[in-house]
Amino acid sequence: MGQPFSYQIIGKVINKDSQPIGSATVTLKDKELKTISTAITDSLGSFILRYDKSGNDYLVKIQHLGYKEYQSSIKEVHNNDLGTIQLLELDNILKAVEVKAKPNIIDVSGGIITYNVENSIGGQDVSALEALKRAPGVYVENESSITLNGKGGVQILLDGRQTYLSQNELTDLLKSLSSNDLKAIEIINSPTAKYDASGSAGIINIKTKKNQIKGLNGNISSTLAYGVSPKQLQNMSVNYRVDKVNVFGSYNHTLGNYNYLYGSDRSQNGKLYSSHTDDIDKRQKMSARFGIDYFIDDKNTIGFLANSNFIFGGGITDTRTGISTIPSSIIEETLDAVNDYYGQGTSRYNFNFNYRYEDTLGHILNIDADYGLFDKWNKNLQSNTYRDVHGRITEDNLYRTLNGIDIDMKGIKIDYSTKLWEGTFEAGAKYSQVGSANDSRFYHVGPTADSLDNRRSNDFKFNEAISSAYLDYKRTINQWSFQAGLRFEVADSEGLLLYKEDGLDKNNRIKRDFTNLFPFFSITTQPGENQNLSLSYAKRIERPAYQDLNPFIYMLDELSFWQGNPFLNPELTHRLTLSYSRKNSTVVTFNFAYSDQFNAKVTDTLETEKIVMISRNVGTQKHWSLALTQNFPPKSWWDLSFNGLIYYIQNDVSFDEYRNLSLQQFAGRLSLLQSFRLPFKMKAEVSASYNSNRLSGANIFSEAISQVDIGIQKALLNDKAVLRIAVNDIYKGNQSKSNQSFPGFQSSNYGYFESRQARLSFSYKFSKGQSSLQRTRKSALEIESGRIQ
Repeated sequence: MGQPFSYQIIGKVINKDSQPIGSATVTLKDKELKTISTAITDSLGSFILRYDKSGNDYLVKIQHLGYKEYQSSIKEVHNNDLGTIQLLELDNILKAVEVKAKPNIIDVSGGIITYNVENSIGGQDVSALEALKRAPGVYVENESSITLNGKGGVQILLDGRQTYLSQNELTDLLKSLSSNDLKAIEIINSPTAKYDASGSAGIINIKTKKNQIKGLNGNISSTLAYGVSPKQLQNMSVNYRVDKVNVFGSYNHTLGNYNYLYGSDRSQNGKLYSSHTDDIDKRQKMSARFGIDYFIDDKNTIGFLANSNFIFGGGITDTRTGISTIPSSIIEETLDAVNDYYGQGTSRYNFNFNYRYEDTLGHILNIDADYGLFDKWNKNLQSNTYRDVHGRITEDNLYRTLNGIDIDMKGIKIDYSTKLWEGTFEAGAKYSQVGSANDSRFYHVGPTADSLDNRRSNDFKFNEAISSAYLDYKRTINQWSFQAGLRFEVADSEGLLLYKEDGLDKNNRIKRDFTNLFPFFSITTQPGENQNLSLSYAKRIERPAYQDLNPFIYMLDELSFWQGNPFLNPELTHRLTLSYSRKNSTVVTFNFAYSDQFNAKVTDTLETEKIVMISRNVGTQKHWSLALTQNFPPKSWWDLSFNGLIYYIQNDVSFDEYRNLSLQQFAGRLSLLQSFRLPFKMKAEVSASYNSNRLSGANIFSEAISQVDIGIQKALLNDKAVLRIAVNDIYKGNQSKSNQSFPGFQSSNYGYFESRQARLSFSYKFSKGQSSLQRTRKSALEIESGRIQ
């Protein structure tokens, strides 16, 4: 473990607006100016210098790009606390300094892995979802399911705030955001009790750009992309800061269609069903935000932030299914089903009011009040045409579905932090209330009028209130750091299903109350200089998405359905993490997670020839993973970032008393990101990734896939403009293939989601003034939005 340290110096680094400065270099030198110890400030601006050399007349230096160097002479003292240190901004940041700086694409600090999107060529001029796919350990399957280190149930935050959207809607939201608005993507494998307990696989925090300039500044970028069809992406951001007021806003849109191809071959009850679907998503995506901060004085700040996202437009899926009798491959009957989404719309609004107090003694009070609205509707006309072996129509049915979802969210959150007993004490409380109303209507379309099918129509209302509170304490003793916390949550929910049966109005009421304790603890030591070794434990929860609780049936065709499940229970996970980090270059992480009431979307048989896709609590899952993130520069002009992951999954699941499965799978993922600094103000980037065969969901085995992306950029107009050319998935290696089975059922599936795209973009930035920081807020509705389907 290395020799123990006899002395330590702690402190916190902030800017003039009392915001923490992360990644600042802190150096301790003796009277001969020899370096004794170094440290890097974390995201809270905190640092710890540990040393064992006796003496006096020490010098502490703190350096960070854009700030004047700080120096202070001190005498040797046990557990010396320098308190809060404020760095002063440089009056003028020299252009030469900006050009010579070597920004990393991947940073590792304090067990947090950060993918710096703004420093990546391939990460620019795409959607936030495409940028997320490039983050270490992150995988997005079929454009909907996001996993971290091979495990589902990841919590996604935007600037520390939950989106209140579940997987499908979350990916739609990320598609509507521009990666040009993103600064970085943080991977947090071991969240503390301060974070909401949701997210069994860990946390991904997507951070928007925070660097601001006093005065007026902004950025405009325009991108043309082509995959199967052309697309246009536009991004504009601006902020204006004067005296105590900072106003900022942004707008972006993505225009164009997205094309998907997928299908399956399934055998069921002696029949073979071979289907192929052409899916054209014609929805257009837009988002905007507006915010204002007012700095009352050096300690008090208030702010308002409004976010909005809109998705609108049509779409069409064309599915052709050939039906034959096993073992013959001769098609006896075909089913052609066309879903014409002639009307679709999604609107999301989030409003946040924030108050923050912070003084130089370490007292921090933060209050967030939030209100959110989510509205989604679609109108679908579906035809189902059966033909015999000679192509004659034997049956022709036409249906219309009208669906509407309205979700109303309110929340308030209070966090307090102070120094206590030579450590840091944090406490907080949160209350959120969510109401969801689902109106689903299913019609048989006739020659003259539509007739309502009461069996497949319903109103579903869901209301939930969650109250929580937490305590957390962290203290460092010599080379050891200890942190422990406890989160207490009480959840009350009620689901009300209104429907008709035999002409009578009926209802089902499902009421649930949950009380849970979520403990967290960690022990960290320094086996050597610039090294950290930590062990942590946390209990986590994964709550069902609101729409997954609605039992309404959605049809792909008359043989395939999606259905909700009002009896879903939360999934509980116990998570153990062992992590080693060295400098800003190496992180090795081992995770073990045990999940009870494992929640997965499964495909099951329905009647004799149909299938249904439904979420269920199917059993337990054990998940082991070992991940390595390594940065190293072979040459001064060449940087490499490597991420390797090996994991093992064991699913013990049960579909019913007769179908019990015990499934295991070793899997791996490799990614390599290379960045090259070229002459003439040019940069190039090559990234490659490989995913082995793997087990996902309850019983889906997927085949290996790979992808290579390339990009090049050149700075123009005195570095105010950038021209980029990039190609993703150059050989179309990201084409999914999978299979799943249980007694009496087997299915092989495939899909391609237009991952190969070429992009040409031009961006221009204007600025005048000094660099500053926009505040980061954490919403009171951090988790509830993450459960909207």
